[in-house]
Amino acid sequence: MGDETASVSKGIFVFKPKKKPQHTILDELFSENRWYQTYISLWTRLNQDFEDLTESMFTSMTSDLLNFVKTSHQNDVTEIPTAALLTGINMPDHDAQFASLKRQVKEDVSPYVAFLSSQDCGNVKSLMEIMISQFIGLSDDREEYEDDLVKNTLKKSSLNMSLLESWYQQTENELLVVIIPDFESFNAKVLQSFILIISSHLGKLPFVFIFGIATCISTLHTSFPYHVTMKINVHVFKCEPSIVYLNQVLEGIFLDIFCPFHLGGKVLDLFTEIFLFYDFSVQNFVQNIKFAMMEHFSHGNAMALCLMEKTAIKNVLADFNHEDCENVRHLLSFRNFVESEPYEQRIKLITDDEYFKQAVYDKVVAIQRYIKRLHVFLRCLHALVYDLPGSPLGKNLRELYTLALTKSITQSAEYRESFQLLEFQSKDALQEKLRRIADILAQFVNKGSSKTKLRDFCVEIDRLVRILQNTDVEESEKDEISLEEGLGAMVDRKALKQALFSRSKQKSKTQDKYEKLKQEILAYLSGQFEEYLVHPSTLPFYEIFFFDDISIKNHIIGIHRAAIHNALNDPHRYLQCKCCAISNKRTVKALMPDICIAYKLHLEWGKMINLYDWLMGFLCIVDPQEEDDLSDKSKKVVDPHVQARFTQAVAELEYLGFIKSSKRKTDHVIRLTWEG
Repeated sequence: MGDETASVSKGIFVFKPKKKPQHTILDELFSENRWYQTYISLWTRLNQDFEDLTESMFTSMTSDLLNFVKTSHQNDVTEIPTAALLTGINMPDHDAQFASLKRQVKEDVSPYVAFLSSQDCGNVKSLMEIMISQFIGLSDDREEYEDDLVKNTLKKSSLNMSLLESWYQQTENELLVVIIPDFESFNAKVLQSFILIISSHLGKLPFVFIFGIATCISTLHTSFPYHVTMKINVHVFKCEPSIVYLNQVLEGIFLDIFCPFHLGGKVLDLFTEIFLFYDFSVQNFVQNIKFAMMEHFSHGNAMALCLMEKTAIKNVLADFNHEDCENVRHLLSFRNFVESEPYEQRIKLITDDEYFKQAVYDKVVAIQRYIKRLHVFLRCLHALVYDLPGSPLGKNLRELYTLALTKSITQSAEYRESFQLLEFQSKDALQEKLRRIADILAQFVNKGSSKTKLRDFCVEIDRLVRILQNTDVEESEKDEISLEEGLGAMVDRKALKQALFSRSKQKSKTQDKYEKLKQEILAYLSGQFEEYLVHPSTLPFYEIFFFDDISIKNHIIGIHRAAIHNALNDPHRYLQCKCCAISNKRTVKALMPDICIAYKLHLEWGKMINLYDWLMGFLCIVDPQEEDDLSDKSKKVVDPHVQARFTQAVAELEYLGFIKSSKRKTDHVIRLTWEG
């Protein structure tokens, strides 16, 4: 008998299984495939970058909150120090945010942290038990906490404030921090009682509250009466909006120059719409990207070339067999590539695998160069146009990126409108934009880019900045002042006209110098953008690095109505049982689930459905009787058990939204869907 089960008396011991390494079905099926190895390696790196970025962002956002908690009890307090953290409505991201906050509080402020969720705290008794159990060292998990109660010979009834005070006297007298991440979900009366109880013990126990509020601070004040709000001292803290979080994640990770996998414009626009109109969740946005990556790489070993290191690409191509080469040849862009080559090279590309591998290597390396320049020049264009009136090309980099990968951006109406607006830029504004572009170029050149064209572009921008800085456009302002002084003494109309004409010629000369320079600068920039911001579809094998299959929408969003219809109309589709298999969609079998039978029968009616006729049809299928019995409906006896089954099926269909009760005819229901 081991130490874990050593006991004087008999007892029951629970052994929880140790966590095993997580191996998914995909790992078991595809671990030997090159495309899967590349996918796992890339996703592991990107996911780690995402977690690090999320951690650093939330840490910076909550630094003031942590300082407030640290200093909350430096002086004597009569009200409970309370931090109201306004998190916004991005509910799916709250779990990760508050898990990070809890970890930071434990590391930097106090090890005594209670994390209370509304789903576990339906009443004051449960709330107090869970809070005290977490403070005195029992598990954070409710199920484990009940096991620990048995292990520590404690009863639920003994978990009270007196026990907490006795325990606290034996500790290092640190703060007791209570985190409630979902304030709106809590029962207001439960929280009111909880606050009053804690307030009565505030002299002996240094409590601090952290409330997570998704809406606005007024929610807190409207939830409590005055005699409760006077017991808490509220300080408000705000998280960054979800859209700021999304932009930083995209620009810092997925739109980075060293990320080989790129979403096409249509797919990125779809994911952005889901984010903005459905959940405001960056976590879900990243999971959508993960799904897109899985779809992309599952095309085959051709996608194993989705790398940014030349040596790695050489190694992958060296291991390619004929089947892998054929997988690359099946890419749609290969046809255009072959047709652009001379006849002799066409034959080699199709038949000679070694020659084909070398051609693929050259084109893939060319795409790598294109990707790097694409990111650099998109950032330069964004620095030039992000603050234009009306923002024709968008205010955020992701908007510009989406447009650039949806169509040829330099041929778009938005691009032309932006450059028309740039023609009205003042000298200072244009100079500041050029400096931003110079900083972006210097940043990427310093990262190790030795490309001559990029360096030449950087040098030319620096030259234009210096020229623009030395161009004097203030002379026209001095001329206007002297013109007003000179015109004041003139009374002759002819002399006045001649003076205005001469002055206008002088003014045009001084302004022409800046205008010509501005036109030269804009023409140069436009030429660079037109050369490098071409659509990726013009490059051979671009599909290896860019995923733009919009059919992914059916998997990401799903067509719920059609799925429910298929499940109810043909249950064999999901249940895979022989008893439900049908050859004709109109067939109804007695062995089908009751809701399926009721659903298929309700499709035969129009807008109004008579419940008695519906029941008779249901009865004919599940409990068929002799023809003589069926001839007279008034004599037909309905089995109460069958009637109960029918009633339950109707209730389920009403819950799903297919029918609703009719106030006009009490013995009828109204059909709501499928042309009812």
